[in-house]
Amino acid sequence: MTHPKAGYRSIDERVAEEIRRLHHGYPKLGHRGLAEALREAGLHVEPDELKRFLKKEGLKPQREWRPWRWQGLPSWMGGPPQPPK
Repeated sequence: MTHPKAGYRSIDERVAEEIRRLHHGYPKLGHRGLAEALREAGLHVEPDELKRFLKKEGLKPQREWRPWRWQGLPSWMGGPPQPPK
């Protein structure tokens, strides 16, 4: 079994609770943003271990809303005609 690098702490229950709290408060943060927020809170967690923890817990960043992309050209530019209403 490998040991964490010097300066990093493994994810125990206290750190896991802090990660869940940060994810709930800032749902758009990915693993890099959460790692930075943990560092600001004084918890230095190994990035690979944090990624594994997030994947195991099913914590994913919330995606921003984006409109659907257009499918092909609009009819006025020579694309397929619009279906009748």
